[in-house]
Amino acid sequence: MKRNPGFCPSEAIGKRVTGTLRNGERFGHPGGWAADGRAGCRWSLTGQPHDIEFYEVLA
Repeated sequence: MKRNPGFCPSEAIGKRVTGTLRNGERFGHPGGWAADGRAGCRWSLTGQPHDIEFYEVLA
């Protein structure tokens, strides 16, 4: 998994992602979450427990 850069990574645009939140919880299983768009992930780093810490782009 890659560390969240604080913005939607170019390789994730238009795709679905899974990963780990800052509080240690996994997200996006089994089918992943939209990386961007209206219902997409929030990539900003705010220091909150629900920030994305690590992500993986699904094929």
